[in-house]
Amino acid sequence: MQATVVDTFAWGHYKDTARQAGFAVAKAEAAKCQKYHNLQSNYHFKPIEIETTGVYGKSTAPFLSGLAKKLVGMSGDPRERQWLHQRLSLAVVRGIAATILACVQVRSDIIFSFLVALMF
Repeated sequence: MQATVVDTFAWGHYKDTARQAGFAVAKAEAAKCQKYHNLQSNYHFKPIEIETTGVYGKSTAPFLSGLAKKLVGMSGDPRERQWLHQRLSLAVVRGIAATILACVQVRSDIIFSFLVALMF
């Protein structure tokens, strides 16, 4: 399984994402479908796309819903659905924090502590 997190505010599409929620994720989803169109005859292909603002792609939400149902069925705990979404949200936030730390030279202990707190 491969998932893609799309930066909602990236230079290439921030104007479009300001007008239409989910624009970047829809664009990424279409690109991934085009890239892997040859696999669709032999495999069950579903692009998993999430924007940095938390918007899911059209095929991502039903996939996650099905996955959550299976997790709930296996564990018997209905909170599995929320935990799945929380884990995904945390993964996105950790990715954003890692990107910021990689791009910005942190000079203040306060800022560094704040960014590290986001990661954990």
